[in-house]
Amino acid sequence: MSIRCDIYDRKLYDIWFAAAPYAAASKPAKSLKQWATEEKADVVYNLALFNMTGQGSDKYGVIKGRTLQYLKAKGKVCGYGGTAERLSLGSENVVSGWKLAIKDGKVNGSLGKSDRRSRNMCGLLTDGRYIHVQTSASHTELEVAQYVRDHYDVKLLLVQDAGGSTGMYRVSDGYLFAPEKEGTNGRPVCSVVCIKHKANIPKEEKTMSKKVFIGVGHGGSDSGAVGYIVEKEANLVMALACRDYLTAHGVEVRMSRTNDEEDPINEEVRECNAYNPDLAIDVHNNSGGGDGFEVFHTIHGGTGKVLAQNIEKQVIKIGQNSRGCKTRQGQRGDYYAFVRDTKCPAVICEGVFVDTKADAAQAGTKAKQQTFGIAYAKGILDTLGIKYDTSTAKPAEPEIDAETQAAITKVQQASGLSDKTMQYLLDYEYGVELVHKLAKALE
Repeated sequence: MSIRCDIYDRKLYDIWFAAAPYAAASKPAKSLKQWATEEKADVVYNLALFNMTGQGSDKYGVIKGRTLQYLKAKGKVCGYGGTAERLSLGSENVVSGWKLAIKDGKVNGSLGKSDRRSRNMCGLLTDGRYIHVQTSASHTELEVAQYVRDHYDVKLLLVQDAGGSTGMYRVSDGYLFAPEKEGTNGRPVCSVVCIKHKANIPKEEKTMSKKVFIGVGHGGSDSGAVGYIVEKEANLVMALACRDYLTAHGVEVRMSRTNDEEDPINEEVRECNAYNPDLAIDVHNNSGGGDGFEVFHTIHGGTGKVLAQNIEKQVIKIGQNSRGCKTRQGQRGDYYAFVRDTKCPAVICEGVFVDTKADAAQAGTKAKQQTFGIAYAKGILDTLGIKYDTSTAKPAEPEIDAETQAAITKVQQASGLSDKTMQYLLDYEYGVELVHKLAKALE
């Protein structure tokens, strides 16, 4: 899934809500960039509290019964009764979502299962950190909630929005995340979540913040190796899962790409060095008829070698065999530019051989690819000395509702597909939707 989960520790960041006053005299929408400028925030996310298509007094105000409990922005109280669930990020800022996605780790069974849009959700982890979830592809509410529940310990997650106004703007590099964007600065919105790194952070807190750069091999016109899986696609799924696990543990992460776009190695190295991270990995998959995982580190050893060894240990734990931690000599020292030219300790991870059927099956679904990404993240955390849950318990499997089960039964009876083959179909991103369409065609 193309799902981004941004985590913020409130010891390190100021987090507040900003909104135009209810029933503003003029249209209160502003671009995300404009909100960031006016609020002096480092990052802003659309909070989706306002109705841009309403009538009369509600034309530019909060949609009744949908989102807001109480919101104090710039000293003005905005809103009225919403749901009973409250997300409190401070005594002066209390906001509530129009639909509950997760409460105390339990997914709301009434979430949408068919409508596919870009999605926008926000909430709190059980340790008090703020989480903002956005998708860059078409997902149902249920899919997003299950993904977040399976990867994080969630106290509360609220569905905020879907569609064109979903977006995030980062001031440091002018980065805009807007899956269905309008304009270069995103669709104008009426309310935002503002994030700003605290200026006066205690020394002990500053030392806890670590940065990691994740290169995502190939992309755009460069598909990488193609076999039973397509390398560029698997690389991205693994890298996103790695990022999400790291950010959930307080690590700042930057990726070379978050979607299918051109990503040349020289640009990866430039971005990595500009970011100045503590560690860096480049996510790839192999070809050439071999079998197993391998990881390349610098010929000079040091932290890069330790990082490679820690990642290898975690990959072995998920059931993949290893070809070892390796180096490769070139005329300029290390052969690979990502290892040679990055200023920080860096490794290149080669998960599976995409052209070997049995080995490619180790990463044959998005769920399995995400498992590789989490293994890489754990190896990184081991190297950084950051603790994480060492439980080997598998996340709960998504529940299949009665309507989907009936569709599965109908398709299997008509086609003779085995349970195993049907599960392969359901594992694909649009598998459930396809089964429903097949079942309808059989009526």
